[in-house]
Amino acid sequence: MCLSTFLFVRRGPKILLGKYGDTPKWEELAGLDATRRQTHSKGWTIPARQVKFGEDPRDAARHVGEVILGIRGMTYSEPRVEVDLYHPSWAPGRLHYDVWFFVDAAPPKGWTLKVPPWYAELAWQDPRRVPDEAYARGHQDVVARWRAARRRTR
Repeated sequence: MCLSTFLFVRRGPKILLGKYGDTPKWEELAGLDATRRQTHSKGWTIPARQVKFGEDPRDAARHVGEVILGIRGMTYSEPRVEVDLYHPSWAPGRLHYDVWFFVDAAPPKGWTLKVPPWYAELAWQDPRRVPDEAYARGHQDVVARWRAARRRTR
């Protein structure tokens, strides 16, 4: 089972999506080793990381916002929880659970986008217009679930 916090930094209908730069800094920031980083560097990802043992998902979201993205002063929603169950290719015949904590955030007024050096790209994207194949790490499924949850709560 994996517990992950996904930070949906919003500006109008757009969210902040990034592409990993090929730097070992990702191991420290989000536990991404070189193989995973290079495999998934071509597609868009939601700023995220796994929740550490005993950590509050709210703290993980703030870490993503302040440390990984370098944005101070954001406002954060309470986490919304989604669960994904699937047959992973790396464990044939077994089931795996992913527990996702979705946190929405808004940057402070006057904030301008600055791409941290560990990202190859970081940009505002309208998730309704990003094709599934443009995402990495299955993040198209995460975005689809986030969008569906937002529609249910309106």
